[in-house]
Amino acid sequence: MANLVTKRLRMVSWNQELVLAAMEDKSRLSQILGLEVPHDFPSDSVRKFVLPMTLEELERDPSIGQWSGMIVHVSDAILIGTMGFKSSPDEFGNVEMGYDIIPKYQGQGYATEMARALIEWAFRQPSVDCVTAKCLVTNIPSVRVLEKVGMNKVSQVEDMIYWKIDKR
Repeated sequence: MANLVTKRLRMVSWNQELVLAAMEDKSRLSQILGLEVPHDFPSDSVRKFVLPMTLEELERDPSIGQWSGMIVHVSDAILIGTMGFKSSPDEFGNVEMGYDIIPKYQGQGYATEMARALIEWAFRQPSVDCVTAKCLVTNIPSVRVLEKVGMNKVSQVEDMIYWKIDKR
């Protein structure tokens, strides 16, 4: 995913240094990237749950960083969110996508724009056959993103909807 670029955005893949800076020292992250790091980046859930797991995975296998990263709003030179796959493909060629956009940049099509590019990138990888996702029934913006990128609802268990799109 090294050069994933869309009309308005670009993705910066994770490495150990970037994860640590995002978790512990936003001024360092800003210095490394030469970008503004807003006070609400990363979100609390990403900082507390996603980044520690990402760091563990990167310590075991640095190449895992190519599967997820930070979203940069190019013209504003600011980090606006995170997106990627929760791991490299499983034995069946499945990857699960997740994303998070800071509130100021929500509702402007950024998650949809980057999700489309990320899915296209994933399907160019020979080891990927299917992209999945899940979201809460009440998370209408995520439901809309997943519908717009062509994902199909495959099931709903209680308050969670499960989504899938197969390589064409």
